[in-house]
Amino acid sequence: MTRRIIPVADWAPAQEAMYSEPSSSFSPSRGNPVLYEPIMPSYEARPRAINFSLLRRRPKSLVIESSDTNMAVPFLERHSHIRSESAFVGHSHASKPESSSSLRGIIRRASTSLRVKLHRRPTLTNSSISEEPYLEARPATAHATWHRLRQAASFRQQRPVYGESSEPPNHQLDHLTEAMAALPVPSIGGEPPIIPHNTGAAAKASVAEYLNLSGASSSDQESVSHGLRNKWLAHVPGEECGNDRESGIGITVAGSVSEADLTDSKRASLRTQDGTISRIDFITQLPTELAIQILSHLDASGLMTASQVSWDWRAAVANQHVWRESFLREKTATYATSGPIKPGAGLGVPTVKPSNNWREIYCAREELDRRWKRGEAKPVYLNGHLDSIYCLQFDEFKIITGSRDKTVRIWDMHTYECKLVIGPPEVLSDISVLIDESKQPVHYATLSNNQRVAHSMPALVSFPVHHKASILCLQYDDKILVTGSSDASCIVYKVNSGYRPIRRLRRHDAAVLDLVFDEKHIVTCSKDISICVWDRETGALLRRLRGHAGPVNAVQMRGNTIVSCSGDFRVKLWNIDTGKNIREFAGHTKGLACSQFSEDGRYIASAGNDKVIRIWDANTGECLREMKAHDGLVRSLHIDSVSGRLISGSYDTDIKVFDMESGSQLLDFPKWHASWVLSAKSDYRRIVSTGQDPKILILDFGAGVKGIEALESTERQGSDGGYI
Repeated sequence: MTRRIIPVADWAPAQEAMYSEPSSSFSPSRGNPVLYEPIMPSYEARPRAINFSLLRRRPKSLVIESSDTNMAVPFLERHSHIRSESAFVGHSHASKPESSSSLRGIIRRASTSLRVKLHRRPTLTNSSISEEPYLEARPATAHATWHRLRQAASFRQQRPVYGESSEPPNHQLDHLTEAMAALPVPSIGGEPPIIPHNTGAAAKASVAEYLNLSGASSSDQESVSHGLRNKWLAHVPGEECGNDRESGIGITVAGSVSEADLTDSKRASLRTQDGTISRIDFITQLPTELAIQILSHLDASGLMTASQVSWDWRAAVANQHVWRESFLREKTATYATSGPIKPGAGLGVPTVKPSNNWREIYCAREELDRRWKRGEAKPVYLNGHLDSIYCLQFDEFKIITGSRDKTVRIWDMHTYECKLVIGPPEVLSDISVLIDESKQPVHYATLSNNQRVAHSMPALVSFPVHHKASILCLQYDDKILVTGSSDASCIVYKVNSGYRPIRRLRRHDAAVLDLVFDEKHIVTCSKDISICVWDRETGALLRRLRGHAGPVNAVQMRGNTIVSCSGDFRVKLWNIDTGKNIREFAGHTKGLACSQFSEDGRYIASAGNDKVIRIWDANTGECLREMKAHDGLVRSLHIDSVSGRLISGSYDTDIKVFDMESGSQLLDFPKWHASWVLSAKSDYRRIVSTGQDPKILILDFGAGVKGIEALESTERQGSDGGYI
């Protein structure tokens, strides 16, 4: 059976729609009047809406086609009385001339009967209403746009579907009751309207469309709104009869009520398509110990995000065990050490104590790392030395410096005050050591705005055993301080006895240029091109190493291995037990001034007068990286084995920071010294450098960071900080 769909714009007036081929003129002689009877429509009877009284207006006429001839015969048989009446009229007036008025009368009477017979509603069968096939609504013709609008908006009572009783068959009452629950009921009298949960989809689709067009939603919100909009506007067979498709009332959402009522796009985006997957808040369901153990595997960023999930998660994240485990895992990794950082070692990991606020400690460390990346540091200059400062070492609480003025001075890292001056009697007896010509203290700190702070009057100490020339090198630990001088000797001081000298080491024939020690040995190098190995406990000379052709300017030691560099362009590796030269590193084109050993002994850094820094593999002797670092002689190198940063100081007055792994330059502090940079070292928080100008430069990356003091490892011992 063929069917032609006629668009609304093509609907003809009712009278013209009754013919398949309208003609401009009509004559009864052109055919039998019976052939012009309306033909039954080609589509089947459509089930009515499942309502006791469906508000629908009877159509004016029917759109028919001449091609549907298979339906014409039953129709003519059922309405044979119409044909008889037409024939009788034609016979009685055979003697009269045929006129258009008599023909119009015949058609008018036939049309009247047709309207009565044609629109008889089919009765419902015993089959369930819900099982009826879906059919589109039949378009009804109308003579005017206003009439169609009035017909669509009419709420007048029409003939009930089920006849005069307005009652459905008993066997279908259950289906009708179930279907009625899904339809909206307008307010009647003082009663409020009843609106089912699955309606109002058009408004929701409009909101989703607005969010999509306005660009206010994120990518996941757009996907959710798009998906729900498609569900709201989906065409579901069998549901059109109860839907108002203009307003959206009654449009059934093809999904659950919870999906249709979603207001949080983030929550909707996390929904999985498989509804069988269980969704359990494991933090609240698991025992507290297990929840804390799971959360401790997150880093700081993950923990901050987790704390915003819910109050229960926030409470679990606030546990100090979570932050402690996360901090110790994330912040104890190192670049070139034999293992992770041990708490309390002075490397930015505090001693584990019950009173620690690990969340604050973690946040302070994160901010400190960000400042290192951005190069944000507070500069402070310490004044007091009277001549060039050749060497330094510092920790979290103090700085110890050695100068050409023959003195060793100890400074408080936090207050910037000078606490102690150790030197020969003839130097300390001069009042200029403490005050200047204007009677102002010579020991003070200068901030970036040239403001003078922390004026101090340090204690002056002179011992019978002292240096008579410049202090060129030094190193200390918690037990001893060792200094080397241009007077060709080294002095060992006992820290806990107020830095009293306990022995002098003599064997070199020229200035001691550098030194290093561990638990067993003290190693010194000299202008006399030799290296001496001493017993730390007794001060006895164990062996003297020779092999360089020029002054040995620097030494470092790791385990039983010594690395040295010289003005002969060579870097050499020695076995401390046998005294043999086990490897030589060639590549520099000019004399070397400094060398460094990584803590794990894998890498060696060297630099000098060729202005190039080279990184070597200590095991193979291969040059891993070459860095054109400075415009002048590179006088100082320091490897921070924890962070992998390499600090360099040069005669070009610049201080630079490089990445050991890639060789790239990270930071540059140009012209921060008025003259040559002679020494530069760093830890997790600061860079401290000295130069030919008698000032100590502190670049503090942690200044002003909340809780930065919590990263410090040990507490001060006594009011003097353990200096005297």
